[in-house]
Amino acid sequence: MVKSMTSASISASQICKICVATIMMSLAVLFVLSTSAFAANSYYISPTGSDSNSGTISSPFKSIMKAQSAASAGDTVYIRGGTYNNFAIATTDSNYNYVHDITKSGITYKAYTGEKPVFDFQYVPTNLRVAAFRVADGVTGVTFKGFEVIGVKVGTQKQSEAFRVIGQANFENVSAHDNEANGFYFTTRGTGIVLNCDSYNNIGPTAASAGNTDGYGAHAGPVSFINSRAWNNSDDGFDSISSSAAVTYDHSWSFNHRGNQDGIGDQNGFKVGGYSYRTEGFPDPIPVHTVRYSLAVNNGANGFYANHMPGKSADWINNTAYNNSTSNFNMLERVSPTDINNIPGYREVLHNNIAYVGTAILNDNHAAANVTNNSWTINGGLNITNADFVSLDTAQLSAPRKADGSLPDVTFMKPVTSSPLALYQLGYLADQ
Repeated sequence: MVKSMTSASISASQICKICVATIMMSLAVLFVLSTSAFAANSYYISPTGSDSNSGTISSPFKSIMKAQSAASAGDTVYIRGGTYNNFAIATTDSNYNYVHDITKSGITYKAYTGEKPVFDFQYVPTNLRVAAFRVADGVTGVTFKGFEVIGVKVGTQKQSEAFRVIGQANFENVSAHDNEANGFYFTTRGTGIVLNCDSYNNIGPTAASAGNTDGYGAHAGPVSFINSRAWNNSDDGFDSISSSAAVTYDHSWSFNHRGNQDGIGDQNGFKVGGYSYRTEGFPDPIPVHTVRYSLAVNNGANGFYANHMPGKSADWINNTAYNNSTSNFNMLERVSPTDINNIPGYREVLHNNIAYVGTAILNDNHAAANVTNNSWTINGGLNITNADFVSLDTAQLSAPRKADGSLPDVTFMKPVTSSPLALYQLGYLADQ
C-alpha cells in the first residue's frame, strides 16, 4: 500500500512540467494544422485562359485537367464564368471517352463567386460512350460546386453520362441539363452527397438510350440526394436499382418524366431499389432506402416505386404524389432474393403521405401498422378536392432556385390550413 501511494504521488513541479509539455504539444498540433490550412493553394481556369499559364487569377489555365495536374489535396480550382466547349479527351477505355478524368483526391472544383460556368460537350465524339466527368475508383473527397453541364451526346451508344462517379464525390448547386446522357451516375463503388442540384431535359433520343437516361442514378455505395430536382428526363427521375448500400432521398422533387420523343423510357419519379430478376450477387444485408419529404408529379408511370425489391425497399415518410399515370405509390416487391415472382408489397413502411389524382397505391398488402396516417388510410381515405390545396400550379416546380441554391418557395399542393391534410401534417411540405 505504501509503495503504491508513493508511486502515485507527483510533486507540484512534476505537475507543472506535465502541464507545460501538454500545452506545448497542443500548440505544436495547432501550428501544424494552421500551416496545413494556409498551405492550400488556389488555381483558376477560364475559357480565355491557356494551359501554358501559371493558373493564377490573372493568368488562368484553360482546362480542368491542367488545373488538376497542378493541384493537390486541399486545393481549390476556381472556374471562371463563360462557356467551355473545346476539350481534349483525357483518357479512354473499351467503352468510354472520359473527357475529364478526376484521378486526384481532395480537390474542390467550384464556380468563381458570382459567375456561372457552363461546360458544353456537344462536340465530343460518340465513337464510344461519353463521360463528361469521371471520378475514378479510389478517389475521395472531391467536390463540384456551382456550374452547369450541357450537350453530352450518346450517338448509337447505350448511354452516356454527365458525371460518372466510381470513387467519392459531393455535388452542390450543379446542374446537368439538355444532354443525351444521365445527369449524375454513381456506379461500382461510387458514393457521395448531391445537394441543391438539378437534372433535367436529359433525353436519350434512340430506343437503346432512352431507357438508360435518368436524372440521377445511385447504383453503388451510399448516396444522399438532398433538395435536388429532376424533370423531363427520358427514363426515371431518380433510380437506385442494384445499389449496394442505402440511398436517401430527402426533400427532392421528380416530375414530368414522359419518355423520349417516341414515348420510350420507364418514366418513374422515384425508382427505389430492386435488382431486376437476378438471384445471386446481392449485398448482405440488402439495403433499405429512405424517401422523405419528397414530391412526384405527372410522371408517365409511377410516382414512388418499390421496383420489385426482393425485401423491404424503403421507409416512405411525408411524401406527396400527384397525377402519376400508373400509380402514385406502387409497392411491388419480389418474394425473396431466390424467388423472382412478384408480389404485392408487405414489408414497406408508409406514413404521412399524400396521393391525389389517379390511383393512390398499387400492390399494397401491408399490415395496417405499416401504412398509417396517409391520405388514403385516414378514416378510410380522406375526401380530397382541389380546394384542399393552396395551388396545383406545376409551373412552380421548375422555378429558379434561391440565391443560396436552395429550392424555391412553392405553394404547390400545400394544404390550406382548414384541410385535414394540414391537421394530420401530411405531405412533402409538412415540416415547413
